[in-house]
Amino acid sequence: MDRTKANDIDAAADAERIIGEELERLLASPLFVRSPVLSRLLQFLAEHQLRGGRGVPKAYAIATEALGRSADFDPAVDSYPRVMVGRLRSLLDRYYADTAWVHRLRVPQGSYELVVQHRASPPARVAAEEDDVTAAAPVADPATGAGVTSRQRRRWRAWGIAAAAALLAALAAWWWFDGREDLRGPEPLPILEVSAPSAGDTPVSRAIARALDGKLRDGLRRFDLVDLLSARRPGTGVSARGADYRLDSSIVRTSEGPVDVTLVLNRVSDQRAIWSTQLRVTDDQIPEFGTLAPAIAQIAGDYGIIVRDQVQREPENFAPGYPCLAQFNRMRQMRSMTNARQVEACLRASIEDKPRDAALLGALSWLRFGDWQPRRETPEGKAAFAEARRLARAAYENAPNSTVGLFAMARAHFYAGDCQSGVAMGDAARLLNPYDADIAGFLGLFKAACGDAAAALPLLKRSVELDPSYAGVPAVTLAFMLAQSGDADGALALLDRMPAPSNLEPQYLMVRAIVFARKGDMAQARRLWRQLLDYTRKPVGTPPEEVLRQFMITPAVIARAAEVLRASGVVSAEPPD
Repeated sequence: MDRTKANDIDAAADAERIIGEELERLLASPLFVRSPVLSRLLQFLAEHQLRGGRGVPKAYAIATEALGRSADFDPAVDSYPRVMVGRLRSLLDRYYADTAWVHRLRVPQGSYELVVQHRASPPARVAAEEDDVTAAAPVADPATGAGVTSRQRRRWRAWGIAAAAALLAALAAWWWFDGREDLRGPEPLPILEVSAPSAGDTPVSRAIARALDGKLRDGLRRFDLVDLLSARRPGTGVSARGADYRLDSSIVRTSEGPVDVTLVLNRVSDQRAIWSTQLRVTDDQIPEFGTLAPAIAQIAGDYGIIVRDQVQREPENFAPGYPCLAQFNRMRQMRSMTNARQVEACLRASIEDKPRDAALLGALSWLRFGDWQPRRETPEGKAAFAEARRLARAAYENAPNSTVGLFAMARAHFYAGDCQSGVAMGDAARLLNPYDADIAGFLGLFKAACGDAAAALPLLKRSVELDPSYAGVPAVTLAFMLAQSGDADGALALLDRMPAPSNLEPQYLMVRAIVFARKGDMAQARRLWRQLLDYTRKPVGTPPEEVLRQFMITPAVIARAAEVLRASGVVSAEPPD
């Protein structure tokens, strides 16, 4: 058989094996267990590959065979397959962002094909390899006289070259950094270039393009985890750096009047598009472009596309500066404290180099409030609370007119029970960055805890609108409030749309139990409560306050949630003594 053809067959067999193994792991993971529709879609795409599908699956087949649409489905007018494949793409990225991997499954942007991606290039088969008999024939080792094959000699030669390269790199690093500690500051934020929107050459088109460009730049500059290329000044120390990412945009005016806006985010290092979206903007929405807000939030947010890309490409990078902040936001958004101490160490190292950086101070403050939560009555808990407040105040004093400084202090006021000061500073932070889903969501949560449900509800809804791809705490809180107000169906629909509830497993179980109780399904509600007891390792009959303290911070929220659990019949109506 032709050797090239044989290698192709081997590569295809490897890919099929990897797809089968990864599919089994993914479908068993909490992310996909809670997303049955996306699980069916993933299984369909995988089976298409494993059945030897020659072409990319068609939108019609995806809709009718995987997503349950009827035979009269028209992909020309219904974008449902594209939307669901986009959600699957995001869910796969979230799974692998928190899972060590050598190879993974990916659905490339603009495609419906499931492919295997290797973290490094897969082992290359030698194209010009000797015949199998020759390669296996022993050759005398001149040093020992022992028989070794030519294949073994090639491997040893490769290992020797790699070892020498590693040694030279280590020596070069030692020489460069020895006595040069001043050159090793924290790694800077990624730089984003916003290219001029492409549009028609009419005066109206040019005016629309200028309005779009201004909207994008105004929104993106408000976030703390990205620098705009245009904002750099000569002499700042980073002027020689090029952009790490480039945002391209284009405008097409339709014959009916609305404008189609396409945004594409590219990673400059490999000229790869890592995210894209298309929006339709009507005449009454120009020049404000209000519909762009979610796209802006999803690009530059605390766990937006740029931060996720950093973490996905360098999952073990905890270097001081930006990588540490990216890891902090990964840990915070995934509600996974596995790397908390590693994150704390890199935040403290970053602050040593940049003691006035409000983003670093605010991040460490958040982490220390988390340390205080489960141990609030102990000396260690009280020390954590005191340090968290001190760090929040330092963040605010060093950046009193920044969103991060204001919201760090707002959070400290809320945790101390000072609702009035917390609301004032939280509102000020949101005015500075109305695109931040995190600020809107947590401000809504804080206002709800302070008894102002009327003000909390629109903030929670806005947070979910700004970033539906990663709803988290705001979505769970909003579902809780909808269930309280009698909208159990709306609450359940919101919970079912959450792409990754496992990162909030206890909160999710609690709210879902309440929702089912409101709908009259007490058996399901109590089954979910027993799951929560198992999750928190509490025996049956434990008062809900004691259970909720395992994963909630604010006493007022704990009291209100326990009250609702009793009123809905999920737990015994008898309050603790």
